[in-house]
Amino acid sequence: MRKKILYILSGILLLAGCRQENLTVPSGEGYLSVGNIELQAQTITEIASRAVDATLLVELWKGGVKVRELSVDEMQNKIELDAADDYTLKVYSSNYGEETSWGNADKGEPVYYKEVPFRVKEGETTSLKIQVPMIDFAVCLDLSNVTGEWLSEYNFTVTSGGRSVSLKDGETAYFPYAEGVFFTYQLDVTNTDSESNTQSGSWGNKDGQTVNINTLYTISYNWSTRSLVVN
Repeated sequence: MRKKILYILSGILLLAGCRQENLTVPSGEGYLSVGNIELQAQTITEIASRAVDATLLVELWKGGVKVRELSVDEMQNKIELDAADDYTLKVYSSNYGEETSWGNADKGEPVYYKEVPFRVKEGETTSLKIQVPMIDFAVCLDLSNVTGEWLSEYNFTVTSGGRSVSLKDGETAYFPYAEGVFFTYQLDVTNTDSESNTQSGSWGNKDGQTVNINTLYTISYNWSTRSLVVN
Protein backbone atom coordinates (compact mmCIF):
# COMPACT_ATOMS: atom_id res chain seq x y z
CA MET A 1 0.00 0.00 0.00
CA ARG A 2 2.80 2.39 0.92
CA LYS A 3 4.60 1.60 -2.35
CA LYS A 4 1.40 2.38 -4.28
CA ILE A 5 1.06 5.77 -2.55
CA LEU A 6 4.71 6.54 -3.30
CA TYR A 7 4.18 5.68 -6.96
CA ILE A 8 1.13 7.98 -7.12
CA LEU A 9 3.01 10.86 -5.44
CA SER A 10 5.97 10.38 -7.76
CA GLY A 11 3.65 10.49 -10.76
CA ILE A 12 2.02 13.70 -9.54
CA LEU A 13 5.41 15.36 -8.96
CA LEU A 14 6.62 14.24 -12.37
CA LEU A 15 3.48 15.65 -14.02
CA ALA A 16 3.87 18.94 -12.16
CA GLY A 17 7.48 19.15 -13.28
CA CYS A 18 6.48 18.61 -16.90
CA ARG A 19 3.85 21.32 -16.68
CA GLN A 20 6.32 23.76 -15.16
CA GLU A 21 8.87 22.98 -17.87
CA ASN A 22 6.29 23.57 -20.61
CA LEU A 23 5.51 27.00 -19.22
CA THR A 24 9.11 28.10 -19.74
CA VAL A 25 9.32 27.05 -23.39
CA PRO A 26 9.63 30.17 -25.61
CA SER A 27 6.46 31.02 -27.52
CA GLY A 28 8.28 32.07 -30.73
CA GLU A 29 7.80 35.78 -30.02
CA GLY A 30 10.11 38.64 -29.21
CA TYR A 31 9.70 42.28 -28.25
CA LEU A 32 10.45 45.70 -29.72
CA SER A 33 11.30 48.62 -27.46
CA VAL A 34 11.41 52.07 -29.05
CA GLY A 35 13.48 53.83 -26.43
CA ASN A 36 14.03 57.20 -28.07
CA ILE A 37 13.14 58.99 -31.30
CA GLU A 38 14.62 62.43 -31.88
CA LEU A 39 15.24 64.84 -34.75
CA GLN A 40 18.80 64.83 -36.00
CA ALA A 41 20.51 68.21 -35.67
CA GLN A 42 20.88 70.10 -38.93
CA THR A 43 24.31 70.96 -40.30
CA ILE A 44 24.23 74.74 -40.12
CA THR A 45 26.47 77.77 -40.24
CA GLU A 46 26.10 81.07 -38.40
CA ILE A 47 22.37 81.39 -38.98
CA ALA A 48 20.34 78.95 -36.91
CA SER A 49 17.36 77.36 -38.59
CA ARG A 50 13.95 78.17 -37.26
CA ALA A 51 12.66 76.07 -34.41
CA VAL A 52 10.83 72.95 -35.50
CA ASP A 53 7.94 71.39 -33.66
CA ALA A 54 7.60 68.43 -35.97
CA THR A 55 4.84 65.88 -35.48
CA LEU A 56 6.41 62.48 -36.10
CA LEU A 57 4.45 59.47 -37.29
CA VAL A 58 5.78 55.96 -36.65
CA GLU A 59 4.75 52.99 -38.81
CA LEU A 60 5.57 49.30 -38.42
CA TRP A 61 6.15 47.43 -41.69
CA LYS A 62 6.70 43.72 -42.30
CA GLY A 63 7.97 42.40 -45.61
CA GLY A 64 6.91 45.51 -47.49
CA VAL A 65 3.43 45.54 -45.99
CA LYS A 66 2.32 48.13 -43.45
CA VAL A 67 1.29 46.38 -40.24
CA ARG A 68 0.06 49.39 -38.31
CA GLU A 69 0.85 52.86 -37.05
CA LEU A 70 2.31 52.91 -33.57
CA SER A 71 0.74 55.22 -31.04
CA VAL A 72 2.63 57.14 -28.37
CA ASP A 73 1.16 54.86 -25.71
CA GLU A 74 2.33 51.72 -27.53
CA MET A 75 5.87 53.04 -27.75
CA GLN A 76 5.96 53.56 -24.01
CA ASN A 77 5.85 49.78 -23.58
CA LYS A 78 7.35 46.71 -25.20
CA ILE A 79 5.68 45.68 -28.45
CA GLU A 80 5.20 41.93 -28.95
CA LEU A 81 6.21 40.71 -32.43
CA ASP A 82 6.79 37.39 -34.19
CA ALA A 83 10.46 36.45 -34.01
CA ALA A 84 12.71 35.80 -37.04
CA ASP A 85 10.69 38.07 -39.35
CA ASP A 86 12.12 41.13 -41.14
CA TYR A 87 10.56 44.40 -39.94
CA THR A 88 11.03 48.06 -40.82
CA LEU A 89 10.18 51.03 -38.67
CA LYS A 90 9.32 54.13 -40.72
CA VAL A 91 9.47 57.45 -38.90
CA TYR A 92 8.51 60.66 -40.71
CA SER A 93 7.12 64.14 -40.14
CA SER A 94 3.47 64.78 -40.87
CA ASN A 95 4.43 67.03 -43.81
CA TYR A 96 6.38 64.26 -45.57
CA GLY A 97 5.51 64.27 -49.28
CA GLU A 98 4.27 67.86 -49.33
CA GLU A 99 7.65 69.06 -50.62
CA THR A 100 6.76 67.81 -54.10
CA SER A 101 3.96 70.38 -54.35
CA TRP A 102 5.83 73.48 -53.14
CA GLY A 103 5.62 76.45 -55.51
CA ASN A 104 7.54 79.70 -55.91
CA ALA A 105 5.45 81.36 -53.22
CA ASP A 106 6.24 78.64 -50.68
CA LYS A 107 9.36 78.92 -48.57
CA GLY A 108 8.94 75.29 -47.56
CA GLU A 109 9.80 73.74 -44.22
CA PRO A 110 11.92 70.95 -42.76
CA VAL A 111 10.80 67.46 -43.81
CA TYR A 112 11.97 64.44 -41.80
CA TYR A 113 12.13 60.76 -42.78
CA LYS A 114 13.95 57.63 -41.58
CA GLU A 115 13.66 53.88 -42.22
CA VAL A 116 15.14 51.41 -39.73
CA PRO A 117 15.17 47.67 -40.60
CA PHE A 118 15.33 45.29 -37.65
CA ARG A 119 14.59 41.79 -36.35
CA VAL A 120 13.48 40.55 -32.97
CA LYS A 121 14.88 37.38 -31.43
CA GLU A 122 12.76 34.83 -29.66
CA GLY A 123 12.31 35.69 -26.01
CA GLU A 124 14.50 38.81 -26.30
CA THR A 125 13.89 42.57 -26.54
CA THR A 126 15.26 44.60 -29.44
CA SER A 127 15.79 48.24 -28.46
CA LEU A 128 15.89 51.01 -31.07
CA LYS A 129 17.10 54.59 -30.66
CA ILE A 130 16.46 56.61 -33.79
CA GLN A 131 17.72 59.97 -35.05
CA VAL A 132 15.51 61.25 -37.87
CA PRO A 133 17.29 63.55 -40.35
CA MET A 134 15.84 66.38 -42.41
CA ILE A 135 15.70 64.99 -45.94
CA ASP A 136 15.59 68.36 -47.70
CA PHE A 137 18.13 71.20 -47.63
CA ALA A 138 17.80 74.89 -46.88
CA VAL A 139 19.19 78.23 -48.04
CA CYS A 140 19.22 81.27 -45.75
CA LEU A 141 19.96 84.90 -46.62
CA ASP A 142 22.14 86.91 -44.23
CA LEU A 143 22.53 90.58 -45.12
CA SER A 144 22.81 91.74 -41.53
CA ASN A 145 26.13 93.51 -42.16
CA VAL A 146 24.92 95.53 -45.17
CA THR A 147 21.25 96.30 -44.52
CA GLY A 148 20.25 99.63 -43.08
CA GLU A 149 21.49 102.95 -44.35
CA TRP A 150 23.87 101.49 -46.97
CA LEU A 151 21.27 99.21 -48.58
CA SER A 152 17.94 100.82 -49.38
CA GLU A 153 16.33 98.28 -51.73
CA TYR A 154 17.12 94.73 -52.73
CA ASN A 155 15.58 91.65 -54.29
CA PHE A 156 17.06 88.21 -53.61
CA THR A 157 15.96 84.94 -55.21
CA VAL A 158 17.26 81.40 -54.82
CA THR A 159 16.41 78.77 -57.43
CA SER A 160 16.62 74.97 -57.34
CA GLY A 161 14.79 72.28 -59.26
CA GLY A 162 12.86 74.83 -61.31
CA ARG A 163 11.48 76.60 -58.22
CA SER A 164 12.48 80.21 -57.44
CA VAL A 165 11.87 81.68 -53.98
CA SER A 166 12.29 85.30 -52.92
CA LEU A 167 13.91 85.87 -49.52
CA LYS A 168 14.40 88.80 -47.19
CA ASP A 169 17.26 89.12 -44.72
CA GLY A 170 17.13 86.29 -42.19
CA GLU A 171 14.57 84.22 -44.11
CA THR A 172 15.08 80.58 -45.13
CA ALA A 173 13.85 78.54 -48.08
CA TYR A 174 13.71 74.74 -48.11
CA PHE A 175 14.16 72.59 -51.22
CA PRO A 176 13.69 68.88 -51.97
CA TYR A 177 16.92 66.95 -52.29
CA ALA A 178 17.89 64.74 -55.22
CA GLU A 179 21.23 63.37 -56.34
CA GLY A 180 23.13 66.03 -58.29
CA VAL A 181 20.87 68.86 -57.14
CA PHE A 182 22.28 72.41 -57.05
CA PHE A 183 20.98 75.91 -56.46
CA THR A 184 21.57 79.34 -57.99
CA TYR A 185 21.00 82.74 -56.42
CA GLN A 186 20.80 86.37 -57.46
CA LEU A 187 20.81 89.64 -55.55
CA ASP A 188 19.64 92.88 -57.15
CA VAL A 189 20.49 95.87 -54.94
CA THR A 190 20.06 99.61 -54.94
CA ASN A 191 22.13 101.55 -52.43
CA THR A 192 21.40 104.88 -50.82
CA ASP A 193 23.15 106.66 -53.71
CA SER A 194 20.62 105.07 -56.12
CA GLU A 195 23.32 102.91 -57.63
CA SER A 196 22.13 99.50 -58.85
CA ASN A 197 24.11 96.29 -58.83
CA THR A 198 23.39 92.63 -59.57
CA GLN A 199 25.32 89.71 -58.15
CA SER A 200 24.66 86.05 -58.80
CA GLY A 201 26.20 82.69 -58.12
CA SER A 202 25.56 78.99 -57.72
CA TRP A 203 26.44 76.05 -55.48
CA GLY A 204 26.62 72.34 -56.17
CA ASN A 205 27.32 72.36 -59.92
CA LYS A 206 31.09 72.85 -59.71
CA ASP A 207 33.99 70.59 -58.77
CA GLY A 208 34.38 70.28 -55.03
CA GLN A 209 30.86 71.53 -54.35
CA THR A 210 27.97 69.32 -53.32
CA VAL A 211 24.54 69.94 -51.88
CA ASN A 212 23.74 67.66 -48.94
CA ILE A 213 20.53 66.80 -47.18
CA ASN A 214 19.95 68.00 -43.62
CA THR A 215 22.11 71.05 -44.34
CA LEU A 216 21.46 74.79 -44.12
CA TYR A 217 23.47 76.97 -46.53
CA THR A 218 23.85 80.62 -45.58
CA ILE A 219 24.44 83.25 -48.27
CA SER A 220 26.01 86.43 -46.92
CA TYR A 221 27.85 89.50 -48.18
CA ASN A 222 31.63 89.59 -47.85
CA TRP A 223 32.96 93.13 -47.49
CA SER A 224 36.54 92.23 -48.37
CA THR A 225 35.58 90.71 -51.74
CA ARG A 226 32.48 92.86 -52.27
CA SER A 227 30.54 89.74 -53.23
CA LEU A 228 28.11 87.13 -52.01
CA VAL A 229 29.53 83.98 -50.45
CA VAL A 230 28.01 80.64 -49.46
CA ASN A 231 28.88 79.37 -46.01
